[in-house]
Amino acid sequence: MLASNIAAVIHEQALLRPGSAAIITDQQVISYAELKHCVSILALHFRSRGVMPGQVVGMSMLQNPLHLMTLLALAQVGAVSLPLHPAIPAERRLLAARRFGATCVVSGRSEMALQGLAFIGFDGVSFEAGRAGDEIIFAATGETPLRIDVSSGTSGNPKGMILTHGVSALRNQTSEVSATPWSRVLSVDLNFIVGFRIALASLSRGSGLVFSPTAAAQDVMHSMITYRVTHAYLSPVQVRDILALARAESALFADIVCLRFIGGAVRSDLLQAAMEKLSPNVFVSYASTESAVVSIATPEMLVRHPGTSGRVCECATVEIVDAEGKRLPVGTTGNMRIRSSHQVSGYHRDDVRNQRHFRDGWFYPGDLGHFDAEGLLYMDGRADEQINIGGMNINPEDIEATLAVHPAVGDVGVFVATEVDGREVSAVALVLQAASRLAEVQAYASDKLGPLAPARYFVTTTLPRTQTGKIRRAELAAMFTLADI
Repeated sequence: MLASNIAAVIHEQALLRPGSAAIITDQQVISYAELKHCVSILALHFRSRGVMPGQVVGMSMLQNPLHLMTLLALAQVGAVSLPLHPAIPAERRLLAARRFGATCVVSGRSEMALQGLAFIGFDGVSFEAGRAGDEIIFAATGETPLRIDVSSGTSGNPKGMILTHGVSALRNQTSEVSATPWSRVLSVDLNFIVGFRIALASLSRGSGLVFSPTAAAQDVMHSMITYRVTHAYLSPVQVRDILALARAESALFADIVCLRFIGGAVRSDLLQAAMEKLSPNVFVSYASTESAVVSIATPEMLVRHPGTSGRVCECATVEIVDAEGKRLPVGTTGNMRIRSSHQVSGYHRDDVRNQRHFRDGWFYPGDLGHFDAEGLLYMDGRADEQINIGGMNINPEDIEATLAVHPAVGDVGVFVATEVDGREVSAVALVLQAASRLAEVQAYASDKLGPLAPARYFVTTTLPRTQTGKIRRAELAAMFTLADI
């Protein structure tokens, strides 16, 4: 396994192409030499504040170049970064920080401080040329922890995975369409593992990373056209919104080499529209935080088989098995299991989940799938209760447990509803003591769950359950439509 500190890629690229653009925004272009200088300044700043190798450091930062520089500086020091998304309520950030052993929080905003944890801001930090930094790179091995990725869980047991320097380096080596020093890659939210992976993989190849002002479709489209983005990673919702803004002409993004859908299933009509109006170079993949990219569907595959997730990558093995672990024949839907050289070893401090999902070298994601006669993989839904909305994995039982605490809620069931335009959103059916208290429950959900709060609410008198009390989510989805709101 590769054993170099991942931060070394910046030093290497600064030697190879010091004047080339590493970061591109509406306000500035930062070269690789300048990026290396900024990272060294931050490394000195963190060391002066007592950050040590192996220390878990919470990060509550927005999507901007300083976020990327901070990630690289913490890696250079040998610290372990823990993303604590600033949109998540403070109590949830503190829950994850305590569970995974963070001792401090780094942020550019003082309101992101958490009780009982040291706070490290950026007061006094100057990136002006000539200022001395600290270019010492901690000697990481392949097994040295780099980052702890935390799930969107809302209960008292969030799910975390340790990403090592070695696994990160392996993931950086693979891409469905390899970027080059001439590529321009649209940056994805660095708080999420997909954004983290894309950023590091792009920088390791000497590419320019483009930061859009916001994730709104108008800003993303402007950035892609203005800065001639060649590699873009967009959610189905972002693609839908960009299509709504795009003019009638085809191939809007003429420079795109790879437009890859991330997060959530892709409808065939959305896929076709993207290939016709945005770029013919559309890719779809199957990936997970635990195993990274597992399969890739190229544009040629998608033209012939719009529903496929593509062919399994060389780094991975995928089998379709029954409940007893017996391999199923081609064309038969069953449980997926994955073995990959890019796979994490398990969930951090969570034996229960490890026993369920990591067994005998295999990762069981809880997805259903099948292979066709050509060896192409297809996804057929979830075997467990976890749902994916816009790239965010949501455990409905966690949300139900949070809402059930409210005194007005008698019963609660979370499910997936479909908008008129086909977009999937999270929804909840509530049995309330009084229907007039719905607004109160909605405000409570927004406060306690932040971006994980349901998008749609329905009031009912009873919920469909099995004899053992399990909610029948498919029946809930059939009972309520968005027209009922």
